[in-house]
Amino acid sequence: MKKSLTSLDLNLLLCLQLLMQERSVTKAAKRMNVTPSAVSKSLAKLRAWFDDPLFVNTPLGLAPTPLMVSMEQSLADWMQMGNQLLDKPHHQTPRGLKFELAAESPLMMIMFNSLSQQIYQRYPQATIKVRNWDYDSLEAITRGEVDIGFTGRESHPRSRELLSLLPLAIDLSLRHLSAPTRRSCGA
Repeated sequence: MKKSLTSLDLNLLLCLQLLMQERSVTKAAKRMNVTPSAVSKSLAKLRAWFDDPLFVNTPLGLAPTPLMVSMEQSLADWMQMGNQLLDKPHHQTPRGLKFELAAESPLMMIMFNSLSQQIYQRYPQATIKVRNWDYDSLEAITRGEVDIGFTGRESHPRSRELLSLLPLAIDLSLRHLSAPTRRSCGA
Protein backbone atom coordinates (compact mmCIF):
# COMPACT_ATOMS: atom_id res chain seq x y z
CA MET A 1 0.00 0.00 0.00
CA LYS A 2 1.35 3.43 -0.97
CA LYS A 3 1.98 5.77 1.96
CA SER A 4 1.28 9.48 1.93
CA LEU A 5 4.18 11.90 2.35
CA THR A 6 1.98 13.99 4.63
CA SER A 7 2.22 11.28 7.30
CA LEU A 8 6.05 11.28 7.31
CA ASP A 9 8.08 13.66 9.46
CA LEU A 10 10.32 15.29 6.84
CA ASN A 11 13.10 15.69 9.41
CA LEU A 12 13.49 11.93 9.16
CA LEU A 13 14.61 12.33 5.56
CA LEU A 14 17.38 14.68 6.64
CA CYS A 15 18.43 12.09 9.20
CA LEU A 16 18.37 9.42 6.49
CA GLN A 17 20.59 11.47 4.21
CA LEU A 18 23.10 12.15 6.99
CA LEU A 19 23.17 8.46 7.90
CA MET A 20 23.91 7.67 4.26
CA GLN A 21 26.72 10.23 4.17
CA GLU A 22 28.28 9.40 7.54
CA ARG A 23 27.51 5.66 7.77
CA SER A 24 27.47 6.16 11.53
CA VAL A 25 24.68 6.95 13.99
CA THR A 26 27.10 8.87 16.23
CA LYS A 27 28.51 11.03 13.42
CA ALA A 28 25.03 11.74 12.02
CA ALA A 29 23.89 12.72 15.53
CA LYS A 30 26.78 15.18 15.86
CA ARG A 31 25.89 16.84 12.55
CA MET A 32 22.26 17.11 13.62
CA ASN A 33 23.13 18.34 17.12
CA VAL A 34 21.11 15.55 18.71
CA THR A 35 21.93 12.44 20.71
CA PRO A 36 22.77 9.11 19.04
CA SER A 37 19.67 7.74 20.78
CA ALA A 38 17.50 10.27 18.91
CA VAL A 39 19.06 9.23 15.59
CA SER A 40 18.49 5.55 16.44
CA LYS A 41 14.83 6.28 17.15
CA SER A 42 14.55 8.16 13.85
CA LEU A 43 16.15 5.24 12.03
CA ALA A 44 13.62 2.89 13.65
CA LYS A 45 10.77 5.08 12.35
CA LEU A 46 12.33 5.14 8.88
CA ARG A 47 12.72 1.36 8.90
CA ALA A 48 9.04 0.99 9.76
CA TRP A 49 8.03 3.54 7.11
CA PHE A 50 10.03 1.91 4.29
CA ASP A 51 9.52 -1.63 5.64
CA ASP A 52 13.24 -2.22 5.13
CA PRO A 53 16.27 -2.22 7.46
CA LEU A 54 17.84 0.53 5.27
CA PHE A 55 21.26 -0.06 6.91
CA VAL A 56 23.01 -3.04 8.44
CA ASN A 57 25.82 -2.89 10.99
CA THR A 58 29.26 -3.92 9.75
CA PRO A 59 32.73 -3.62 11.32
CA LEU A 60 33.29 -0.57 9.09
CA GLY A 61 30.03 1.16 10.05
CA LEU A 62 26.56 1.16 8.57
CA ALA A 63 26.15 -0.41 5.15
CA PRO A 64 23.10 0.58 3.06
CA THR A 65 20.64 -2.02 1.90
CA PRO A 66 19.83 -2.28 -1.83
CA LEU A 67 16.67 -0.19 -1.26
CA MET A 68 18.71 2.55 0.43
CA VAL A 69 21.25 2.52 -2.40
CA SER A 70 18.42 2.85 -4.94
CA MET A 71 17.02 5.87 -3.07
CA GLU A 72 20.34 7.65 -2.48
CA GLN A 73 20.34 9.93 -5.54
CA SER A 74 16.64 10.77 -5.30
CA LEU A 75 17.07 11.66 -1.64
CA ALA A 76 20.10 13.85 -2.41
CA ASP A 77 18.19 15.62 -5.21
CA TRP A 78 15.19 16.18 -2.93
CA MET A 79 17.40 17.65 -0.19
CA GLN A 80 19.14 19.90 -2.70
CA MET A 81 15.78 21.26 -3.87
CA GLY A 82 14.80 21.89 -0.25
CA ASN A 83 18.04 23.77 0.36
CA GLN A 84 17.49 25.87 -2.76
CA LEU A 85 14.05 26.85 -1.48
CA LEU A 86 15.49 27.84 1.89
CA ASP A 87 18.34 29.80 0.29
CA LYS A 88 15.94 32.20 -1.42
CA PRO A 89 16.23 35.72 0.03
CA HIS A 90 13.66 36.12 2.78
CA HIS A 91 13.68 39.88 3.02
CA GLN A 92 14.10 40.88 -0.59
CA THR A 93 12.43 44.20 -1.27
CA PRO A 94 9.61 43.68 -3.76
CA ARG A 95 9.80 45.68 -6.98
CA GLY A 96 6.93 47.50 -8.60
CA LEU A 97 4.90 48.13 -5.47
CA LYS A 98 2.25 50.78 -5.94
CA PHE A 99 0.60 52.64 -3.11
CA GLU A 100 -2.53 54.63 -3.78
CA LEU A 101 -3.46 57.16 -1.12
CA ALA A 102 -6.60 59.24 -0.77
CA ALA A 103 -6.56 62.20 1.59
CA GLU A 104 -8.15 65.52 2.31
CA SER A 105 -5.84 68.36 1.31
CA PRO A 106 -4.96 69.62 4.80
CA LEU A 107 -4.12 66.14 6.02
CA MET A 108 -2.05 65.36 2.96
CA MET A 109 0.00 68.52 3.37
CA ILE A 110 0.74 67.58 6.98
CA MET A 111 1.42 63.88 6.48
CA PHE A 112 2.73 63.31 2.95
CA ASN A 113 6.43 64.07 3.45
CA SER A 114 6.78 61.85 6.49
CA LEU A 115 4.65 59.05 5.06
CA SER A 116 6.34 59.02 1.65
CA GLN A 117 9.80 58.97 3.27
CA GLN A 118 8.81 55.96 5.34
CA ILE A 119 7.42 54.15 2.31
CA TYR A 120 10.49 54.89 0.15
CA GLN A 121 12.83 53.91 2.97
CA ARG A 122 11.23 50.48 3.18
CA TYR A 123 10.35 50.07 -0.53
CA PRO A 124 12.79 52.17 -2.61
CA GLN A 125 11.25 51.03 -5.93
CA ALA A 126 7.69 51.88 -4.90
CA THR A 127 5.36 54.24 -6.72
CA ILE A 128 3.06 56.47 -4.70
CA LYS A 129 -0.09 57.91 -6.24
CA VAL A 130 -2.09 60.47 -4.29
CA ARG A 131 -5.65 61.47 -5.01
CA ASN A 132 -7.98 63.88 -3.29
CA TRP A 133 -10.49 62.49 -0.87
CA ASP A 134 -13.92 62.51 -2.50
CA TYR A 135 -17.38 61.03 -2.10
CA ASP A 136 -16.19 57.65 -3.47
CA SER A 137 -13.00 57.27 -1.42
CA LEU A 138 -14.39 54.96 1.26
CA GLU A 139 -15.85 52.67 -1.37
CA ALA A 140 -12.52 52.74 -3.24
CA ILE A 141 -10.79 51.57 -0.06
CA THR A 142 -13.26 48.72 0.43
CA ARG A 143 -12.82 47.69 -3.22
CA GLY A 144 -9.04 47.67 -2.77
CA GLU A 145 -8.46 50.48 -5.27
CA VAL A 146 -7.03 52.76 -2.57
CA ASP A 147 -4.56 51.40 -0.04
CA ILE A 148 -4.69 54.11 2.60
CA GLY A 149 -7.17 56.91 3.20
CA PHE A 150 -6.94 59.96 5.45
CA THR A 151 -9.98 62.02 6.35
CA GLY A 152 -11.76 63.51 9.31
CA ARG A 153 -14.92 61.88 10.58
CA GLU A 154 -18.11 63.44 9.31
CA SER A 155 -20.55 64.68 11.89
CA HIS A 156 -23.15 66.58 9.84
CA PRO A 157 -26.48 64.68 10.10
CA ARG A 158 -27.04 64.70 6.29
CA SER A 159 -23.50 63.67 5.34
CA ARG A 160 -23.14 60.63 3.11
CA GLU A 161 -20.00 59.74 5.01
CA LEU A 162 -21.56 59.76 8.46
CA LEU A 163 -20.12 56.65 10.11
CA SER A 164 -23.52 55.38 11.20
CA LEU A 165 -24.68 55.38 7.55
CA LEU A 166 -21.67 53.55 6.14
CA PRO A 167 -21.76 49.81 5.49
CA LEU A 168 -18.22 49.58 6.85
CA ALA A 169 -16.53 51.59 9.59
CA ILE A 170 -12.84 51.92 8.91
CA ASP A 171 -10.84 52.92 11.95
CA LEU A 172 -7.23 54.11 11.66
CA SER A 173 -6.32 51.96 14.64
CA LEU A 174 -7.04 48.84 12.58
CA ARG A 175 -4.51 47.53 10.09
CA HIS A 176 -5.56 45.34 7.19
CA LEU A 177 -3.57 43.08 4.92
CA SER A 178 -6.39 43.25 2.39
CA ALA A 179 -9.65 45.10 1.92
CA PRO A 180 -11.46 45.50 5.25
CA THR A 181 -14.45 43.33 6.02
CA ARG A 182 -17.43 43.88 8.26
CA ARG A 183 -16.02 41.45 10.82
CA SER A 184 -12.52 43.03 10.96
CA CYS A 185 -13.97 46.53 11.28
CA GLY A 186 -16.34 45.69 14.09
CA ALA A 187 -19.49 46.41 12.08
